[in-house]
Amino acid sequence: MPTLSRLFSFSRLVPLRRVPFWAQALVLCAMFAIVGIAVLDDYGIAGDELVMRRMANANADYIATGSATEGIGLYYRDFRYYGLAFEMPLLLVERALGLRDNRHIYLMRHLLTHLFFIAGGFACAMLAYRMMGSRWIALFAMLLFLLHPRLYAHSFVNTKDIAFAAMLVIALYLTHRAFRRDTIGAFLLCGIGVGVAINMRPFGLMLPPMILAMRGLDLWHAGGGERKRILTTAGIFTAALAIVYVIHPYYWENPLRLVEGIRVLSQHPVYIENLFMGEIYPPDAVPWNFIPVWFAITAPPVALALGGVGCAAVCWQGIAHPLAALRDREMRFRILLLGCFVMPIVVVIALQSNHVQGWRRMYFLWTPFCLLAAVGLHRITNIRMGGGIWKIGERLPGWVRGGGLPRTLAYGVAGVGLITTLTAMAALHPHQQVYFNALVDTDTPGALAKRYDMDYWSLAHKQLLEHLLARYPDDTLRVSTTKRSPRILPSSDRERIVLTDVRDADFYLNSHYHYPLPARHSGSDLFHSIEAYGNAISFILAPNSEAYIDYYRAEYSDVVANGTLLSRAAFDIYVHNDALHYITANCAPLLAHRSVGVFLHIFPVDSADLPADSREFGFENLDFLTAGYDFFFIHSGFVDGKCISQRPLPDYPIARIRTGQNAAPGVDEWRVDIDLAVHAAAQSLHKSVVAGDYGPPAAQSDFDVYMSGGGLAYLKENCAAGDTDARFFLHIIPVDPADLPADRRERGFDNKDFQFSDHGAYAGYSCVAERELPDYPIERIRTGQFVIGGDRLWSAEFPVGR
Repeated sequence: MPTLSRLFSFSRLVPLRRVPFWAQALVLCAMFAIVGIAVLDDYGIAGDELVMRRMANANADYIATGSATEGIGLYYRDFRYYGLAFEMPLLLVERALGLRDNRHIYLMRHLLTHLFFIAGGFACAMLAYRMMGSRWIALFAMLLFLLHPRLYAHSFVNTKDIAFAAMLVIALYLTHRAFRRDTIGAFLLCGIGVGVAINMRPFGLMLPPMILAMRGLDLWHAGGGERKRILTTAGIFTAALAIVYVIHPYYWENPLRLVEGIRVLSQHPVYIENLFMGEIYPPDAVPWNFIPVWFAITAPPVALALGGVGCAAVCWQGIAHPLAALRDREMRFRILLLGCFVMPIVVVIALQSNHVQGWRRMYFLWTPFCLLAAVGLHRITNIRMGGGIWKIGERLPGWVRGGGLPRTLAYGVAGVGLITTLTAMAALHPHQQVYFNALVDTDTPGALAKRYDMDYWSLAHKQLLEHLLARYPDDTLRVSTTKRSPRILPSSDRERIVLTDVRDADFYLNSHYHYPLPARHSGSDLFHSIEAYGNAISFILAPNSEAYIDYYRAEYSDVVANGTLLSRAAFDIYVHNDALHYITANCAPLLAHRSVGVFLHIFPVDSADLPADSREFGFENLDFLTAGYDFFFIHSGFVDGKCISQRPLPDYPIARIRTGQNAAPGVDEWRVDIDLAVHAAAQSLHKSVVAGDYGPPAAQSDFDVYMSGGGLAYLKENCAAGDTDARFFLHIIPVDPADLPADRRERGFDNKDFQFSDHGAYAGYSCVAERELPDYPIERIRTGQFVIGGDRLWSAEFPVGR
């Protein structure tokens, strides 16, 4: 009977091991590149792509002319601190090819970014092979790196985070190579690689101290003859780090700007709220577990399991045999990998760094974690069951005793895990950026959308636009969407799309960002949506639909009729149904469709009710952005020229509310300070005046002035925003001047001037204020309003006779 080896003879084929590993890895990279080219046109444009390209152009102009383009690039807010190690080559390719059309430019950028990501995968495979000597484990590490669903989608559109993740693994490969070869050239190349990584992101600064520490251990264990070479290579490595400055023009004038760049980028000064575990958090107040949780719920499960094994193995070996670990270069390198994964997480938690848009800025953590997962797989596949605690295995077949069973199980689990991940990526394509694993509820429709940010870069808008173009092949479409979304479309399609604001749009595109799709949009005005896990991640609404208009008309009427008016400014501010409502009957486009910051500070009756991180300030910060279409359509509405928006109030007793907008181009500054106790007193006072308890007014002008007992009441019906801004003067003229305080006798009256916000409030559409009178006999009173340094706006004088 023929054996399997005779039936399936592979002797005539070239054995796999005779093919150099780098060639095998390169073939796999080529397969990924072919797939990438095939799906290249499926991805939209990310939020930062336009800014990063402008920055590269400005820096190129600076290099050529010595002056920066105003407003962008070198001086484009805090983007000037991002390096050019990847952006400048993209620009050079664009100019060398003479690309002018936006579609061609961004397709080229997407292709090169993806190819660089694949190059990172190749470096990951080569490094894993050098570390463990196993082709299968090295290829597994490469596949793990390339098949993270979120990173894969971002590898086409994210020139910052993905480029740094790829460059980091290249730098780690060069580091391992330098210590293995131990030559000046290898350490020079290592220094350049690490310097380029630092240029891309300051997080690269974690590498030089660890590399120099490893070199210091080499120096400690070296003999006299080797120490000079070790010191030389360490010096060459350190000198090569200067490339950080060479390829970053913004640092040329002042190298110390690198320190400022590290400080700025460590906090990421961009205000974007985060939807995390069902709560909205500002970027500077996310929970400490923000990054660990995001990492855990978006990584393929097989990677989490093996990565945990790898981390545990490195920790155990380092603790159990510390001296041996310090002497062994391979073990030291594994400790370095563990440091590259753990240290950044610890640092951002300790510094309370700002976080926006999930863990996108920390995607580089995937680089060391993939290699640690490969270490974990390697440890499992090297388990032997024939001795020690495995004595029971002595009776098992030889292939089991030699580790065949755990090795087979490990490779089987790893293979199934990769296939499962690949299946999930195919099902989500081209929206792998919203991938979640089984650690969260992906089965209940709408559950994810209520707990986590989804398509925050609106990448799915490309598919929404293509849907509209296909459905209306002969029409010009008036669409409200991001300005960047149509740029990836062919020019013939772009010509049919007219970008406009939501008031004039036929179709309104929005992504599921911070807030879930409201129930009010589940009816006739929901035109089309793109879903993942039963959640609408991007959708098309008909903003002028009857359902939309009816809903917001009813909501506006409900707030005006049943809410309590607290203040009037650029917005009328109501409290209704445990929420603060900002509304205006004449909504200017700049208020409705421009991103302007609104600050909202809540002062509790008892400061102990504040969240722990807010107690030192004395108020809870609920600041937010009127982020164009996102804010005034999903958070709120715009209809019939009216804007309405609501912000939920905390459930503890509130003493005071401070809110407003800072000055911005085209938007006037306004702010109000609402004392709820004063407001309640004003409501009661208004009822008394209207009921006739104060009798007829003692004086009538812009405000009617009433007098009763020991106090004055000021009342103005239909009070408009700004009517209470000017200071009130109140002069009390006594019957006997001797009753005046000593410092007032020369003037002949007692000065009781006041600000309306200190003694008054809104009662419906009326402004009401109250002032106590002194207890001495009063002859007459003068009162009114005036502009400091200017004229009186109105005045009244009346006798008192008491």
